[in-house]
Amino acid sequence: MSSSSQEKSQGLFSARRYAEDVRSNAIAAVDERRLKNPMDRTIYREVADEFNIGEQSLRLWVKKHDADSRDVASRDGSEADEPAERPAKNLTHAQLEAEVLSLRKKIEKLQAENDVLKRAFVVFSSEWEK
Repeated sequence: MSSSSQEKSQGLFSARRYAEDVRSNAIAAVDERRLKNPMDRTIYREVADEFNIGEQSLRLWVKKHDADSRDVASRDGSEADEPAERPAKNLTHAQLEAEVLSLRKKIEKLQAENDVLKRAFVVFSSEWEK
């Protein structure tokens, strides 16, 4: 078996297809855009087009990067399951403001959903009493 066919069979082909600096720059671009607008679903497509890389490769790189970051955070003693409580190290003022805005929108949405559930509870509980 040739070395290139071994790489393909071991799943290493895509890892060697792009330069390390392209990978790290693309991952950094995704992280930055996720901070600015966490609800944007076009980030991967746009960054993949910008760096002329495959969208699925980018998704896999970011997924691995996120998992590695969680592993490092858990070894450092911080909670990996609590992303809202992670320290805001190395974030710019604009990134912090974007995150605060995103969290405020999320709070408003959750409060609205909670109000709907309260009203539904009142309606259903009054029907049970009849």
